[in-house]
Amino acid sequence: MAAKIIDGKTIAQQVRSEVAEKVKARKAAGFRAPGLA
Repeated sequence: MAAKIIDGKTIAQQVRSEVAEKVKARKAAGFRAPGLA
């Protein structure tokens, strides 16, 4: 298996934007935003 170099900052930005979209959809559906207990 060959090594693969990844760009962590780019991946983190993609994950954050995906989570932000899911939270926005959840709030639009009338639920509260998720948080830590």
